[in-house]
This record gives sequence, C-alpha cells and structure tokens, in this order.
Amino acid sequence: MERKSKEIQAKDSQTILARTTVSPFAWLDDMDRWFDNFRRSFEVRFGGGPLDRWTDSDLRVREPLVDLIDKGSEFVVRAELPGVAKEDVDLTVTADGIEIRAETNRSRAEKDKNYEYRERTYQALHRVLSFPEEVKADRASATLKDGILEVRVPKKEPTPEPKPVKVPVE
Repeated sequence: MERKSKEIQAKDSQTILARTTVSPFAWLDDMDRWFDNFRRSFEVRFGGGPLDRWTDSDLRVREPLVDLIDKGSEFVVRAELPGVAKEDVDLTVTADGIEIRAETNRSRAEKDKNYEYRERTYQALHRVLSFPEEVKADRASATLKDGILEVRVPKKEPTPEPKPVKVPVE
C-alpha cells in the first residue's frame, strides 16, 4: 500500500487519485446509515426509543395532539387522549390559555389454576396552549368522547369567522 502511494505522488508531482475497488452493494451500507440516523433523530424528537422505558428512571410525560380552532365567537380545542377516562383529566382554563393534564394508572390481574397474569400501565399527558385572544374562562365547557377531549371557550369579543378567498392561478 505504501509503495503504491509513493509511486502515485512521484509521477510528475501531480496529484493522481488511486483507483479503489468498491463493492456493488456498498450503497446498502449507506442506506443503513441514513435510516439509523433518521431513526435516532425521530426518537430524540418524539420521546425516545423502545428501550427508554427500561433505562430511564423517570416516567415520561407526553404531549397529546391538539387542534385549536377559531370559530369566530369561540375557540374550540380538540385533544387526543386515548385510553383516558374523564375522571383522570385535569383541565384548567384562564383568560389567556388552557392547560390539559391527564394521568392513568391501570392494572389488570388474572389468576387461574395453571397461571397468573398481571399487567400494569401508566400514561401521563400534559399540554399548555395560549389563546390568540382573551377568552371568558368561566364559561368554558368540555366533553370527552372516544378519546377526544373537546373544550369550547367563548371569546371576550367575538370576531367574524374568516372566510376563504378563491385565488386564480395564472
């Protein structure tokens, strides 16, 4: 190897690149590396990988997916809270924002003559949103149905609901 590199450098003092043999499947190694990098960045952004629950000593709190809809006279907040009962939801509405907390801690056990089965689950959700306008917090109402929490909060001063405008493409 050293002999080749010296020969390459000695020729007319010009830089000549040595030809290397690359496996026709080397691009698969690159693909594996790209997917590993993507998976790692995804895990960092969205709460860690499958082994995190076994290595972390603290329990994770996840942010539920939320829609904030301006209906003109009120704001409607829809949050996904799968597997959460209404008794487990702690909802706080202020004049400028909303805070949603939910925590479930369930266990199930079956015991039979030949086996014993136990399962425990824990889930914590927390999300804080700010309203773009001041609201009447004391008139807020909420419902939880099929894992979707819907909160309706009237605005202090209603605004006309925005109407879509058709724009011609030239």
